[in-house]
Amino acid sequence: MTSPRAEATAATRAGLVEAATALFAERGFAETSIDDVAAVAGMTKGAVYHHFAGKAALFEAVFSAQEAEVHARLSAALDDAGDHLAGAHAALTTFLEACTEPTYGRIVFRDGPLALGWERWRECELDYAYAFIARVLDGLAREGHLRRPPGASYPTLVLGMLSSAGQLLGQAPPAQHAALRAELLGFFDQVIAGMTGR
Repeated sequence: MTSPRAEATAATRAGLVEAATALFAERGFAETSIDDVAAVAGMTKGAVYHHFAGKAALFEAVFSAQEAEVHARLSAALDDAGDHLAGAHAALTTFLEACTEPTYGRIVFRDGPLALGWERWRECELDYAYAFIARVLDGLAREGHLRRPPGASYPTLVLGMLSSAGQLLGQAPPAQHAALRAELLGFFDQVIAGMTGR
């Protein structure tokens, strides 16, 4: 059983992440301070530093929560499809839609590289996306959809394209999201067609 102290600690941390998420999404990483987060969370600045080493560590916790939530949606889209080809299309559509959402798009793709540093951001992206992409490619190969077996480099190459698409959507004005999302979906449809011959 979880102790009352552990439950209180988890609740405090969750409250700080929730407050920081709202602020980072609205103002961005650069314009949000630890004092701002403490004020919105109704806590002291010391409480923030008790749970996080600094703003970057707090941002990474927010980033991780966003990635976990969206990847759960991607997994659901894949699992609910009739096969991996349909699942790949469904997951791709879900991902591109998520990138136009103010919270996910800004935190993960607009501010992520700045707040975490390029190398750490890439590590985080690999941690969350590599296994899922490999799962999709393996499923496509197992079901006979691919023209040739996926190479070891394929997940990294696909991740690079998806990350670039995410950055384009995350940085684009909302008025451009629909057209850009459709353009990117068309591009990836061609990539999938080239790999599958369909």
